Amino acid sequence: TVVAEKINFWRFISHFRMVHRGSFFAQLKTTTVRKLLPESWGFLCPVHTPDGSPCGLLNHLAHKCKIATKSVDTKAIPGLISQLGVTEVPSASVEDSVVVMLDGRILGFCSPQQARVIGDTLRYWKVEGTHGVPAELEIGYIPNSNGGQYPGLYMFSQAARMYRPVKYLPLEKEDFVGPFEQPFMSIACTEPEIISGDSTHVEFDPTNILSILANQTPFSDFNQSPRNMYQCQMGKQTMGTPGTALKYRTDNKSYRLQTGQTPVVRPPLYNEYGLDNFPNGTNACVAVISYTGYDMDDAMIINKSAHERGFGHGTVYKTKKIDLAEDNGGRRGRGGNVKKLFGFAPGGLVRAQWRATLDDDGLIAVGMKVKEGDIIAASHTVTKDPITGEYVNRDGITHLHKYKEHEEAFVEEIKMLGTDTGGDEPCQMLSIRLRIPRSPVIGDKFSSRHGQKGVCSQKWPAMDMPFSESGIQPDVIINPHAFPSRMTIGMFVESLAGKAGCLHGVAQDSTPFKFKDKAGETAVEYFGHQLKRAGFNYYGNEPMYSGITGQELGADIYMGVVYYQRLRHMVNDKFQVRTTGPVTALTGQPIKGRAKGGGIRVGEMERDSLIAHGTAFLLQDRLMNCSDYQKAWICRGCGSFLSAQPTVNQYGHRKGVNASNVRCRRCSTKATGSEQRSDTWEDGRGDKFVGGSDVTVVAVPGVLRYLDVELAAMGVKMKFDITP
Repeated sequence: TVVAEKINFWRFISHFRMVHRGSFFAQLKTTTVRKLLPESWGFLCPVHTPDGSPCGLLNHLAHKCKIATKSVDTKAIPGLISQLGVTEVPSASVEDSVVVMLDGRILGFCSPQQARVIGDTLRYWKVEGTHGVPAELEIGYIPNSNGGQYPGLYMFSQAARMYRPVKYLPLEKEDFVGPFEQPFMSIACTEPEIISGDSTHVEFDPTNILSILANQTPFSDFNQSPRNMYQCQMGKQTMGTPGTALKYRTDNKSYRLQTGQTPVVRPPLYNEYGLDNFPNGTNACVAVISYTGYDMDDAMIINKSAHERGFGHGTVYKTKKIDLAEDNGGRRGRGGNVKKLFGFAPGGLVRAQWRATLDDDGLIAVGMKVKEGDIIAASHTVTKDPITGEYVNRDGITHLHKYKEHEEAFVEEIKMLGTDTGGDEPCQMLSIRLRIPRSPVIGDKFSSRHGQKGVCSQKWPAMDMPFSESGIQPDVIINPHAFPSRMTIGMFVESLAGKAGCLHGVAQDSTPFKFKDKAGETAVEYFGHQLKRAGFNYYGNEPMYSGITGQELGADIYMGVVYYQRLRHMVNDKFQVRTTGPVTALTGQPIKGRAKGGGIRVGEMERDSLIAHGTAFLLQDRLMNCSDYQKAWICRGCGSFLSAQPTVNQYGHRKGVNASNVRCRRCSTKATGSEQRSDTWEDGRGDKFVGGSDVTVVAVPGVLRYLDVELAAMGVKMKFDITP
């Protein structure tokens, strides 16, 4: 089961175009099931598949691919093929006779030459729309061959088939083809590739092989293939616009980009699907420059003024439910089971600090700011008066419901929910919608539409940002080292196109496969001429000046307009910090889990780094002092933690735990009765011993003592040397 998440609209529509091979195949060691086979051309997108374990198993339909939802009328087919020469009696040899089938039912037999002619004739009538041949009928002619499919003419008309449109050359009209017939047809990708006398069809557009999301990547034919795959994933993680009905939805958590814009550089499909109603990012002025050290390793510097103007500003909406019936220990039945009501207890104590945030109905006011521990609702216990039928409070005590999240929020909306039965019971459930503003902070994740992801490393003051001769300061600075190994040339082209589009006030077409290197105008020439007409450098470079010294920088800087997406991965949702907190009872180490206030382990590789740097005390601090530091008694003689035990007095009570009252059971001997009383000690069972006083206290990790006990249970003794 896949839940249709509404993180943004791109993710939502992708769920309905998804094809999963099955969880069984994810466990297979072979990669054969993950490969993209030739017959899936135009039906499954070659780009839109996740990286990682579901790669090749979780696919998406190409944007022109359709699914047949019902069977089509094929009553005319048997009569037509009889007129075209199909007989009911086959010939003796396969070379002279092949089968003609419709949806697995044998209609007759004919020669291979006849089968080809019949298939072509039926296709002509199908595209023409005559003789009652349905447009969705799949007609697959399989010729004789040394291997592969059994030869014949196979037709399919039932539901649950994939089909897609291509141009039928004899009539210059749309023809629907299916995955069964496609491998045996000659379909040209573009008009120049049509082979006279061989090609019967041509693609309407080369981009028909891509999914809806893969088509949104601008100039994807300029990029390295994995980057286009990454963008398909990151486009679905973007903090965008989940839907137009966001105001009325009560999702547990939803994201919204408040300052969304339409991209300057976009394909025609963007408008065709109406994606302007669900903006997913912001047009940013991006400079490619190594400026300060804060742009290393995919980090990006954001102009503080752009941030203050709203660049990337988003909101998280959370819904909190308060159910009084659940507080009673179970679900309510059909009336008569109401034990609590919202509001202050009549005649009870109402403090002024409660009234500061709560209205007369005991609910927090809409628009109030709440922080951890603030009161958001009040309720009181009631019983139903059998005479009047009214609910009466008898104890005068008001119960408070508090906000438990760490992050401050604003109350956006309060809904009073009715009962499951629809009766006239009093309100027992509240839905409180909270609004949490999320402006970009250091560590938040951003991405262009080319798989170039990075985190905000610094919000740089505008006065210190580099500026161009026209006074333009970039909104975003990224490092030039992000490009050579990733080869995302499409981002360079988008930067050129976006800059030219802004200068001329036009939207630029970013459809892939539009520019050819061999003939015609290249992308650089097309957009370079536009920039030149606007008075800018042909290649998009500009001289820039240091915002700190005012001097011209030693090289021209590549600057343009790129559409940037803010991803939902934010520091405020992921940061984990702890001083002290809950620990596991067994080892004394901190528990794991951010929600429970747990810690993060220093792993094997971190240990290696600390050793390599020679920071021994830091290593001890991480692995013991801040983890499971314990003091334990140990015997110097036998080197064991397990044999040290406290002594007891004559009444069987344990004495104070200090060096004079702890002894080693292993190193001691049983008292004979001739020893002085001061030299003997009792173990709590009435036995007296002498010696074993050479014990001391050492600081050890708690898990070491646990290991000692585990090994002792298996008959393995550990001896520790504690000599200084």
